[in-house]
Amino acid sequence: MKKYKQTTKIELILSILSCTMFVLVYWISFYELYTLCKSGRDNKNIKVLFVSMIFFLVWFIIWIIRIIRKRKLSLEKIEDIYEFYWRLKNKFICLVAIALAVITCFYGAKIYHSAINYNGKLAWFLQDLKNKRTVSFEHNNIYQYGIDGIFQDIDKKVCMPKKLYVQSSFSLKFDANGRITAFDTYLYGKNDKDKLESYLISYDMKKSSDIVIYLNGHVDANYSKDKLFEPLIKTMKVIHLKKTVSKWNEKKYGILYYGKRSFGYNAEGIVNISSKGKLTPKGNDFSEEIGYIVSVFVPGKENIYTPVRYNLVDGIGNIKTSDSNNKEKFEQSRNSWGEFYLSKKVGYRLEVTAAALGNRSYSLNKTTDGANWKTINDDPFNGAVGTADGITFLNDKLGFLCLAYNGGGNGDLYRTADGGVSYTKVSFPDIKTNSRFDLPAMPYKKDGKLEVLVGQGSDGDRSKALYQSSDNGVTWQYIKEVSKN
Repeated sequence: MKKYKQTTKIELILSILSCTMFVLVYWISFYELYTLCKSGRDNKNIKVLFVSMIFFLVWFIIWIIRIIRKRKLSLEKIEDIYEFYWRLKNKFICLVAIALAVITCFYGAKIYHSAINYNGKLAWFLQDLKNKRTVSFEHNNIYQYGIDGIFQDIDKKVCMPKKLYVQSSFSLKFDANGRITAFDTYLYGKNDKDKLESYLISYDMKKSSDIVIYLNGHVDANYSKDKLFEPLIKTMKVIHLKKTVSKWNEKKYGILYYGKRSFGYNAEGIVNISSKGKLTPKGNDFSEEIGYIVSVFVPGKENIYTPVRYNLVDGIGNIKTSDSNNKEKFEQSRNSWGEFYLSKKVGYRLEVTAAALGNRSYSLNKTTDGANWKTINDDPFNGAVGTADGITFLNDKLGFLCLAYNGGGNGDLYRTADGGVSYTKVSFPDIKTNSRFDLPAMPYKKDGKLEVLVGQGSDGDRSKALYQSSDNGVTWQYIKEVSKN
């Protein structure tokens, strides 16, 4: 009997130690599970959880063996020896159960919280599980399959509406052999049930061989005809892409499409093309360039190689508005991107001094003989970086520059009164309107005053704000909103 009593005492101590260890490992495993759901530290968390699972498995095997052993001893009628110890053990087991319940509720609530409202990695995982689709990219040569090849592959898993709109832009990169290396776009449209559907589509050859599509994202769906996606498809079918880029002899090329855009009176790089692939005349010299324009360019070298901007003139809704009665306005706007001439010999141009992540800094150079150039301002934009979007001089002292940001989404106007030696940023008064006007064109003279049109950039540009100045551009007054249609 003494032998059984001693054995029972040892078993009690072992039971307490094993239950304590169980609670400790249970707590650690729940903590690691929570951090995995919250932050996604995969390597560390998964290793700890794997070790914990092995511990639980071993613990339960031992527990079952002990239960069987206890039943055998009970058959030998020695329960009286166990009675005292089992009472103590049962009380301890209650404490263990309470501890396990507290741990489960505490970390269970945290794990649940990480799964909602994008509060943690688990929420993103569940969102991907619901809305993420991947498609093997097989038609990946743009020379052979065009843009259509992308959607041939996507249609294998995702049925998209026939009429699609671009939320912001369509951007694509490809190499000299025509292999598509990356693209991204955000499209939306209505399905057969007249319900809004959106598609965030991206591909990066360096990361994966699959196209990634995210469904049901937030989208500002205004169904504007200016954002139709179809003109891009139609334009890409008729342009001679390989011939266009071969003259540049580079390794990487890009395609960019924003929907309907205006390039003002700067026709540099504009190529009007018919739906049969025939190049057509540009019309009179005083036409504003507006259309569903597809730009083909060399990424990072737009200042070296002028992008070719294809305008499908007999496509969907393309227009070129005539303004032949405003020759003075055109004369002040011509060459307005990065170079401007006051005469055959006197000219100004912006030169890139540094470039990174699509932004550039510039210097302003001047020629007085039409051949030799000299830097007159090392930093005309006073430290700001972006993309030069206009340059003009109204005389040898008064001139203006525009610096665009966010791919042409907005910009600032800069003014000089000393021939380009120094520039100051122009401020426009706030106006009460539903439209956002934040990309100024080049000012021009009219009836003894200066006027400037401020557009909406790549955000829309369905209308422009007209401002007027009586003090050579120092201060400006809002006149009216000018519709482009």
